[in-house]
Amino acid sequence: MALEVATGKPERIRVPSSSGARTLALSPDGQHVVFTTYEEGALNDLMYRWDWRTKAAPVRIGNERGFHADPAISPDGQWVYFAHHPRKGGPPGQHEERANAQLYRVRMDGTQLTALTDEPGCHLRPSFRPDGELVYVHTTCSATTKTLHLMREGQPASGPLVSGNLNEPSFAPDGRRLVFVEREDADAVLKEWITAGRPPKTLHRFRLSDSSNARVQYGATARELYFQDDDAVMRLVGPKVTRLFFFASVP
Repeated sequence: MALEVATGKPERIRVPSSSGARTLALSPDGQHVVFTTYEEGALNDLMYRWDWRTKAAPVRIGNERGFHADPAISPDGQWVYFAHHPRKGGPPGQHEERANAQLYRVRMDGTQLTALTDEPGCHLRPSFRPDGELVYVHTTCSATTKTLHLMREGQPASGPLVSGNLNEPSFAPDGRRLVFVEREDADAVLKEWITAGRPPKTLHRFRLSDSSNARVQYGATARELYFQDDDAVMRLVGPKVTRLFFFASVP
């Protein structure tokens, strides 16, 4: 689903893949969708760029084999950053030994595929700050504790921002704070990080099945958040939560 924040209008994205989209990102101009999908021939998840508006055939970018996930498109629309293992791999905790996903990037036209990290553990969920800095999740895959890290100019910055059983980081439009999802038993907790040395602020707590994502994002400003509660999209403004629509209600 794509949601136009200014009008609150949702639109269904029908990805042209028999396996559906595993992970997906929209370009800043709303023209292109980059998605990953399972391919029988590769026995893994490959990545494609698709002109959503013209409905042209998807174009494979990234590698022709190996695991691809979590695409994030740079603010200038020129690069795709993603989690990748070039030969084998799979989701965290479900991959073969030593098949940890590293961060890669590739141009939107599929050229200049480059590895950005090379260390133990999986590197997941890259997300951009408006100034071009990147935040990503690092996990050892042997424990529930994960850490959030910044990357500047393609180089990982030193030290974690915050740690916990967390995922799905996303920066505010002003770049001064970020929101992430922390799991506490059957609850998903939306937390906001502002600066190092201060504990993250709890914004909202709700029940979310283990197999689901909250997909939390800021709106036009840091005052509002949008997130997925299983089969519905919600908006959070201060303490007030409003259900915007159910997925089944969108044509």
